[in-house]
Amino acid sequence: HKLSIVQNSKSILDHFKQLCETGNTSLVLISGNPGVGKSALMKEVNERIVQSKGYFLTGKFDSNSRNIPLNAIIQAFTRFIRLILTETQEEIDDWKMILQKALGANGKIVTDVIPDLELIIGKQPDIVQLGSQENANRFYLVFINFIKAFANEEHPLVIFLDDCQWADNTSLELIKNVLGDDTATYIFPDLAYRDNEIGTNQTFFTE
Repeated sequence: HKLSIVQNSKSILDHFKQLCETGNTSLVLISGNPGVGKSALMKEVNERIVQSKGYFLTGKFDSNSRNIPLNAIIQAFTRFIRLILTETQEEIDDWKMILQKALGANGKIVTDVIPDLELIIGKQPDIVQLGSQENANRFYLVFINFIKAFANEEHPLVIFLDDCQWADNTSLELIKNVLGDDTATYIFPDLAYRDNEIGTNQTFFTE
């Protein structure tokens, strides 16, 4: 898996093309001070990605919501779920089968953080609580299975997360887990952040 820092649309599209050809999940970091056009850059790229039948999800971290785990990631997938709900019933039923297969008996782990998912897969049974570390490990595993359900060769999945200097540790850990999962293919996380506001504890952006 590769990690690259880019500052123009051609670099991002080159990485996306490579993803489409190989399936190898890679992470792109888009750094810069406020106002240099990081968000505009991704809007420019969005159209090309959609033309290639890629799914383009966006979420934005907020300095006032740093204590809410996965805030931007939940935003991104909630919007995507709502988009799926505008499709035909037959298409929604197809998604239901795909997602139920991906989540198995652990669907409630995801519906607890993305309640709109219940509108596709139905109300989910309670799950057995484990120790804190086991709960965390299971959460990452199940949420990655959820993400993988949307990504394939026909529809690569691009997840653009803005203002990642305010990202919570759970979000960054989830992204690390996605990158470390060899079965997570055709997934392209793009993280934009203000490099002048990165804290010394945010080694994710400086490693």
